Amino acid sequence: MTPDIPDIPDDLISQLSEFINSQMGLHFPQNRWKDLRRSMADVVQELLKDHEEKDPVSCIHRLLSKPLTKKQGDLLAKHLTIGETYFFRDKNFFNALEGHVFPRLIASRHHSRNIRMWSAGCCTGEEPYSLAILIDRMIPAWQEWNITLLATDINAGFLQKAEQGIYTRWSFRNTSDQMINAYFKQMDEGRFEFSPALKNMVSFSQINLVGRGYPSSINNTHAMDIILCRNVLMYFEPDVRMQIIGRFVNSLTPGGWLVFSPSESPCFHHSELQPVLLSGATLYRKPESGNRKYETGNLLPDVFCRGSQKTLSPTSPIGEPVPDIFYRGSPNTQLAPRDPSESNLDLYHKALKLANMGKLDEAERCLRQAIDHEKLHPEYHYLLATICQEQGRLKESAKSFRHTLFLDPDFVLAHFHLGNLTLQEGKRDMSEKHLKNARSLLLPMAPEDILPHSEGMTAGQLLEVVQSMVRRGGVRLGA
Repeated sequence: MTPDIPDIPDDLISQLSEFINSQMGLHFPQNRWKDLRRSMADVVQELLKDHEEKDPVSCIHRLLSKPLTKKQGDLLAKHLTIGETYFFRDKNFFNALEGHVFPRLIASRHHSRNIRMWSAGCCTGEEPYSLAILIDRMIPAWQEWNITLLATDINAGFLQKAEQGIYTRWSFRNTSDQMINAYFKQMDEGRFEFSPALKNMVSFSQINLVGRGYPSSINNTHAMDIILCRNVLMYFEPDVRMQIIGRFVNSLTPGGWLVFSPSESPCFHHSELQPVLLSGATLYRKPESGNRKYETGNLLPDVFCRGSQKTLSPTSPIGEPVPDIFYRGSPNTQLAPRDPSESNLDLYHKALKLANMGKLDEAERCLRQAIDHEKLHPEYHYLLATICQEQGRLKESAKSFRHTLFLDPDFVLAHFHLGNLTLQEGKRDMSEKHLKNARSLLLPMAPEDILPHSEGMTAGQLLEVVQSMVRRGGVRLGA
């Protein structure tokens, strides 16, 4: 029997509204308290099963007494977020993608064959799968490209359904029978399964947009060409919206596109986004020129947090030969003359800002100058490793991550990235070693601790990423 939530006093509902806003960013002003009461009825019913409280009021007081656990956050997201979407929602937008944005993007990436897209607030998957269909139609040999199609949501239940890729007719309100027959297999009278080949193009991840964990190479939210965040920002307060938009801007490459829903677009303005009207849809573009000021406050790592200062041993902490930390990197890297007024720390900050702006070649040249004059800073090698990784130079990237660990064996993000790289190469034993190290370093930390050099990601968030990666890759970490 559902608890009698409507009788909860207004002052408690007010506290609950503020708590949910602070913990999840979801905004329930007084005119939406009725919706909050209705949704909380199901939340409380599930919470009462796990606790000693016998009434809804005590249950809510317990909920308010401490920060949300992941289980509580998932439960609230399940009942407080709305899952209403369908394939190719907003024809004008998809016409703009197909007729203008994609052709130019594909032509500009003819040599690198690299395209990155992010569906933020993907709900049950119809939007990212629509993008996958569009990619298949416009790049017949897309398997030969490096296509990143990231889909994220705060609602774990939505993501679970999205990963299954099974839909009913209600999801095809704007989809032709020809499209359905080409990309879906009918399972029974009312259910259709999305193409397994295209399903593998999409990677799903749970991300709360209110968090500070993006942009980041850790959760793959960096250097995006296109970001879609439609029918999501309306649920946040204006100042929270602007914070999220600012992080999206930092997540875009120069010239990248940010897309809101038609009803949301008139409400937003950002100094680094230019509105562009295409095929009846308004999209926002980040300028390609590099003469604008970029806000990188959340991206600058704490360069003074060097990790543990350990005596260097004849072998690296992962049992591999001591790396040559005096190497000058790729033979194609040309170091520009150094400005004598710039310190190594200045060069590092400059390299970091250039990298955040997508100017990776300039960032690398600047960073190698710093390394050439001061080789024993692990954060310099870590940044170089992430730049090489972004450019697809994975062997050089792995080498620089190993240099980082040689200088600081407790550099948790270097362990994480090496675990990820070696897992992709099929080196499961090496991947297991690094992921174990990452997990052992993360477990003693408080979940809310911000990790140095992580662009604001917490220890708890990275631990979740590690566990998710382990599940997908079949790596066994033991007890």
